[in-house]
Amino acid sequence: MRSADGEDPRSEQVRVPKAAEVVATRLRKSIVRGELGDGDHLPTEAALLTRFGVSRPTLREALRVLEAEALIEVRRGSRGGARVKPPDGEIAAQCTAILLEYRGATLSDVFEAAATIESACVSSLARHRTADDIAQLTEVIDREEEAAGLTASLKAQNEFHTLAVRLSGNVTLIALSEMVRRVIDTATSKVLEREGGSVRQLEARHKSDQTHRILLGYIKDSDPDAAAQLWSRHLRETSKYLRTILDTEDVLDLLD
Repeated sequence: MRSADGEDPRSEQVRVPKAAEVVATRLRKSIVRGELGDGDHLPTEAALLTRFGVSRPTLREALRVLEAEALIEVRRGSRGGARVKPPDGEIAAQCTAILLEYRGATLSDVFEAAATIESACVSSLARHRTADDIAQLTEVIDREEEAAGLTASLKAQNEFHTLAVRLSGNVTLIALSEMVRRVIDTATSKVLEREGGSVRQLEARHKSDQTHRILLGYIKDSDPDAAAQLWSRHLRETSKYLRTILDTEDVLDLLD
């Protein structure tokens, strides 16, 4: 049935993408697929105009889109041009923090998310771990326990968390963890600035070292349930400890 003006009410309106969007999409795919590497120059403007058959203003609009996404860096002048910058976890984390703040997320929310993500990762790691995984984790724990000073110890502890997630092999969980982990690492660094050298800080360091060693044992024993339960409890206890020292629950306050 058609309406009075002859239009079929069941028909769908399809938006035709702008030429600049099409060009940006093609170049974006080349970057994320690795066809254009970190620091590579994009082809010259003349070459891109010929390749895509678009006008100069359209091409420049496409490049502005990629520049806004931090996928390229455009330098002006005689030696200028566009260089490739692969997707950056720091930028993603900053954008995520802004979104979390806008939606009213708290540090408690962030730690709860970290507990969910990282627990799933260590559970998977315990099921599929290799001898090389064990060796890498052991090396980091040894550095934690031998670290001279709280700053070096904290760096090794954060590295252990990152490594345990990365060895799980789940690319999506790794990316999500990187965004959440930046907020947590910043929170722990700020606590170190305030509490560095205190008895409470030294006790927290020792307890984290012990927990990491116990987790390694569960991973060696291929016990995913015990690994996940321990890690979830560890992150929730860490959250409680940090929030007793920090005077804010706002995510963006930490990332200033």
